Amino acid sequence: MPMVQITMLEGRTADQKRKIAKRITDVLVEEAGTRRDAIVIAFHEVSKESYASAGELIIDKTPK
Repeated sequence: MPMVQITMLEGRTADQKRKIAKRITDVLVEEAGTRRDAIVIAFHEVSKESYASAGELIIDKTPK
């Protein structure tokens, strides 16, 4: 059973996550021969205060 975990900044809509989940599922079915009902996708959303890139918090990189 493939388990895909996606960590991203919070703020995506449920519709955006539905589309992401469908496309990732489609790829695993097509390319890995996995059964659709065996694929699990978990979205982990983090705030800009809890995510850093290149040593800086994202909130500090975002124009205010």
